[in-house]
Amino acid sequence: MEYAQFPARSLLVVGQARPAKEDAINLTHGEFYLALVLDGGTGRILDAECNTILGLPRAFVRQLLVGRALPQDLPELEGEIRRRYFALTQRPLIACLRDASGRYEEALRRQAACR
Repeated sequence: MEYAQFPARSLLVVGQARPAKEDAINLTHGEFYLALVLDGGTGRILDAECNTILGLPRAFVRQLLVGRALPQDLPELEGEIRRRYFALTQRPLIACLRDASGRYEEALRRQAACR
């Protein structure tokens, strides 16, 4: 996969959660991960990737998330995932998104403290 060049103010955050025991992701990775590149000023999601086994769910998640913003769009994104994403990783995906949003807010606090 080829990756875009990201702006200098972009941030990478990774959310993680435990998938169901019967999910193949649990067997291969043990954790479910969601990596997001965010605009450091607006929280807009510039790119997204998760460790699904198949490429189609990964592309679907990317399309759901790119262009949205954290934390302001988090409730709407959670609802959209519940309405449209039917896989064993539905709950872990929401948990990863919440975790990533919290990590983004923590990154902003750390940056502000360094100024």
